[in-house]
Amino acid sequence: MRTISVAVSDSDYEAFRQAARGQDRSIAALIREAMSLYRTERIEQRTPLTDLPVLVGLRLVGELPTREEIYDEAFAEDDRDHS
Repeated sequence: MRTISVAVSDSDYEAFRQAARGQDRSIAALIREAMSLYRTERIEQRTPLTDLPVLVGLRLVGELPTREEIYDEAFAEDDRDHS
């Protein structure tokens, strides 16, 4: 890993400090996670699901979900795990 220095606003620092404390993690861990998410969402190129090849002769039975809908479902907290 490389070390970097970043100047942040007081409000951003405080938000990350509180989030880190609430998750029992370090601020650095949250920033690494945020950077990784930014990289995968904004920097790296992805093939849209609608551009993936499909089998000849088959057609969609409905609209494909949006990326946001897929992420919301995949990363939503399951209330059943917290009862």
